[in-house]
Amino acid sequence: MPPTKYCRICFKKIKNDDIYRLFDAKYCLCNACQEEMEPLFVKFKVDGYKACAIYDYSPFIKNLIYLYKGCYDYELNEVFLNPFFQEIKLRYKGYKMIPVPSYEEDNQKRGFNHVIESFKMLGIETLPIIEKTAHHKQAEMSSKDRSEIKKYLVLKEHPDLRKTKVLIVDDIYTTGATMKSVINLVERLNPKCIRVLVLAKTRAKTESKTNTNIF
Repeated sequence: MPPTKYCRICFKKIKNDDIYRLFDAKYCLCNACQEEMEPLFVKFKVDGYKACAIYDYSPFIKNLIYLYKGCYDYELNEVFLNPFFQEIKLRYKGYKMIPVPSYEEDNQKRGFNHVIESFKMLGIETLPIIEKTAHHKQAEMSSKDRSEIKKYLVLKEHPDLRKTKVLIVDDIYTTGATMKSVINLVERLNPKCIRVLVLAKTRAKTESKTNTNIF
């Protein structure tokens, strides 16, 4: 009999008949929490590049990210990609991952880089080549001030990406200012292909809440 596992969100025992547990030993969510998270895989574009958001930035997801990122609850690092990390890994096979950076002092205070740790289970080679040079907390800023993020992002390495497909990853997509600034830096390295994957995206008034397949 497999060992008893508990949901990393609600701490309730994961039932043996939970469908994903039958096939995935890494599964760490109960059915109720998985349904509450409501993965949508919303497709959109950023500066013409294909992008995908796993979740709508709902109150439930917002609170989870706050607990993980703001309250340093590292045990939540794998809940966002469970139970479909294998499908995502297959979808981006052959890519190298470039995380949107957070300020290094924030990483040290937190004890981990929340973006890298969220996507680590994909097993994709990570290229942390972009640095954030100052604390610039966008959640507390106006749209105009958020656009200034490009002043604080720099390439700290210049690898040859001409034959490389890159996947830029981040936790939250709101105005798109940060992602567009990162894309602008990555474009200078002439990668073979650029794709974007984020955990959650705020939904514009014109966007419908429609489930879509990751593929």
